[in-house]
Amino acid sequence: MLPLNTLLADEQLSDFERLYNKHKNEAYHIAFRILADSALAEDAVADGFLSIARAFKTVSSLDAHKQHRYVVVTIRNAANMILRKGRDHLDDVEFKDYEYVPDEAITMHDKLWIKECMAQLGQTDREILYLRYALQLDHSEIALTLGISQEASRKRLQKAKHSLKQLLEKEGSE
Repeated sequence: MLPLNTLLADEQLSDFERLYNKHKNEAYHIAFRILADSALAEDAVADGFLSIARAFKTVSSLDAHKQHRYVVVTIRNAANMILRKGRDHLDDVEFKDYEYVPDEAITMHDKLWIKECMAQLGQTDREILYLRYALQLDHSEIALTLGISQEASRKRLQKAKHSLKQLLEKEGSE
């Protein structure tokens, strides 16, 4: 693995180490649930935290809750990337932390309605919407986080927004 001091400034190393130590056990459990193999789970954790180190300037500016969600999404993506490479079989793991609704002017009723619609979206759609709108990442940062191209990030976001719009319109007309 690449030495972290090539990716992080000296003053960032201790912050990254704290983030790693705080989330490493949970990250391993997330990866293990997806991969069902301890060696592959360790690979996913290493890949995920390497990705986090590459985007650490952005990650370090997030509050603790958003950092946690960023770590979860990144580790899940790293594990799923290993699966896509044909190394193992996917046990579908539900992503439950999708409660963020950004606009404080929205009524509680509307927030619950949006949350219900978000719950109906696929995991990939929820994640890309969260990264873009909750964490306010641009497409280059999303691409780095998810290990995809910027164009793929744009297309996934467009698809997710379209899916959410359809659900909101469908649920609103009922």
